[in-house]
Amino acid sequence: MPPAQLPPPAAPVATPSAVDFSVGSKIGFRGGAPLALVPIAQQTAIHALSPDAKSWIIDGPNNTVKLVTPAFPNGVSHPVWVPRARFSDDGQRALVFSTSDLAIFDVASGKLLGKHDGAICNARFSGTSEVVFHGESKEADARLWRWTVGAPAPTPLGAARAAETCHALPDGSTWLVESYAERWLVDGRTGGARRLAPPAQGGVVATAGNRICNAGDRGLTCTRYPDERTERVWAKPTSDYLVFDDGGAHALITYAGGPDTVRDSFALVDFAALTVRPLTGVKGTSGSMFALSPGAKLLTIGSGSGLFVYDLERGQKRFAAHRPLYGNHVFPHHPRRVVAGTDEPMDLFLVAVP
Repeated sequence: MPPAQLPPPAAPVATPSAVDFSVGSKIGFRGGAPLALVPIAQQTAIHALSPDAKSWIIDGPNNTVKLVTPAFPNGVSHPVWVPRARFSDDGQRALVFSTSDLAIFDVASGKLLGKHDGAICNARFSGTSEVVFHGESKEADARLWRWTVGAPAPTPLGAARAAETCHALPDGSTWLVESYAERWLVDGRTGGARRLAPPAQGGVVATAGNRICNAGDRGLTCTRYPDERTERVWAKPTSDYLVFDDGGAHALITYAGGPDTVRDSFALVDFAALTVRPLTGVKGTSGSMFALSPGAKLLTIGSGSGLFVYDLERGQKRFAAHRPLYGNHVFPHHPRRVVAGTDEPMDLFLVAVP
């Protein structure tokens, strides 16, 4: 019989520290020129935009998605249910994953390079030709996997666990995996993991899987992972509606700016600079959603009359007029581009912010 394999070591227990954030200068916005809308698709939903903005992955008919490229303007179809998608940093690979399977495509040829059956909780490119992903299951049988493009099958990493939601850094090196009242911190390189000690439930998990934040009348406090540093971010009453950028380095928060406790003011958190910068003149609209582009270059707000774009980098407020334009989709690789959309299913427009 072959010797028993030892499980990978658990992620090391951190030595927590604590930091206090400071209030930075306010960000105000002067008016800017109207923004143009470039139509890219009709009556669909978008899941990914390539780094060169020339290819995208959208919903197709009858539970399919389509990889649309200059070489395949009508799209390469793949059957899927509840899809999500990403492009590699060099734009040569596309990743589609869902509750049914994970598929890797070559963008230039449209060829399917590999498929793994089973429900996928989340997936990331850990290199231009390598994917790391975690299975989804209510039972304790979901695994972390790593797959090099060209290999016949992915390699499982670490122990199995139940997984209902999974959050990860863009390169897949750190994961926060949740199921019921349990949370696991998983090393995306080795599969080593540890269960987070109670109170692990509650709070808002960054989409990058690198922190959990708790907001309330006493303000905003976060715990950063994997070192479990406590971040005392903001002392004013804060809403638990937080919007993170893709890398988890910034967040938009809503807080009570006046003597009452109405959370109707906005601020930008920079977790690297340890600052909170209040935003002046930003207003939400009924039914709108907020989005932060990578690196928090843009804050976008959809509305019934068009897309509001707050240029956080240059202090400008700009507008793309269209009735309606509620959808505001931001993507990795695109700090200054947005895909705006009408009501579901959406007509989609590319908005570039010079």
